[in-house]
Amino acid sequence: MNAARKIMVLGAGDLGRRVFHELAHSDRRRHVQLVGRDEEAVLRAANLTRFCGLQRGHTPTVSHAVTDVTDVARTAERIAAFAPDVLFLAVSLQSWWVISTLEDAAFRRVYAARYGPWLPMHLVPVMRAMEAVRLSGTEAVVVNAAYPDAVHPALAAIGLSPDIGIGNVANNVPGITAAVADELGREPADIEVRLVAHHYVSHRLSRHGNSGSAAMGLGIRADGRDITAELDVPALLNRLPARYRRTGGLPGQAMTAASALSVLEPLADGRDALVHAPGTDGALGGGPVAIEAGKFRRLLPDGMTEEQAHAVNVSGQVQDGISEIRADGTVVFEPSSMAVMTEELGYACAEMTLAEAPDRATEIAERFAAYRARTSM
Repeated sequence: MNAARKIMVLGAGDLGRRVFHELAHSDRRRHVQLVGRDEEAVLRAANLTRFCGLQRGHTPTVSHAVTDVTDVARTAERIAAFAPDVLFLAVSLQSWWVISTLEDAAFRRVYAARYGPWLPMHLVPVMRAMEAVRLSGTEAVVVNAAYPDAVHPALAAIGLSPDIGIGNVANNVPGITAAVADELGREPADIEVRLVAHHYVSHRLSRHGNSGSAAMGLGIRADGRDITAELDVPALLNRLPARYRRTGGLPGQAMTAASALSVLEPLADGRDALVHAPGTDGALGGGPVAIEAGKFRRLLPDGMTEEQAHAVNVSGQVQDGISEIRADGTVVFEPSSMAVMTEELGYACAEMTLAEAPDRATEIAERFAAYRARTSM
């Protein structure tokens, strides 16, 4: 009998726990380990998952371990000791949904900055985790959840990009698939969607039904041929925030967990799959990816070139608040986005090298904490 495949979930926040729970509840032979900073929290989460599995007739093999990704040596030891086949990074200094806990008017003002200026909060813990990955000597496939659209191309400059990301571009594919299938009276399994889009576009589609000022690439196939030109694509997309609207915010993170599982389960189980993912092999933005024998092959809508796909993702990156990610990993922020951060939080950063990122993350955290206290009075 083949040995159980090992999957480590590094990060025991909401997303990490959701993914850990679902990975363990499978008839496949897996050993899933949850790793976090708090011994009590990860023990309880691991036991909850084990007991829920037993209640449903599964006998999951789960374990837990404790580390803080800022302790690179200890994290490397944990990775080496478990020797995972797949490593899922669910680490961030501030999750995307935290600003939504602000008082409503303050939230709307800060939200106008877009996501790009918050990059240090995601880049720094992933950078530390990847330093631990390299130190551990693991050959695991590394999958990252924290803003892969921008984190991966920045870290690729120093050879520390995870292999592939999750979520973002993937999160709208089921809604588009359902809309097309219903329109044509077909089964969703008959429809193949190929979407090229940056985080900005993927965030906007389910809320507004269009890509706004950014470009996107969309191809739809059925019966082995491209049928995009036969469909009223704008009308279909406009249904996403209407007939096909779904729960958002923190409760809606079930969608991000499902997108993570769409990548993690084929890798864990050694099967091929067509998925959508951001940051594949250090690339900017997101798009369709074929998983084949544990490797990744980027796919595109029919007729789209790699150059066109890159331009589409750059346009979304700019709308997300990042003007450029240079070859050395330096990130240049959009002045209009940073102006919002300066006005609201008193934070200003025109550009940031990778070496400056930890101090920038600390500054954002401190300024945001003060802002939340001030606006909640």
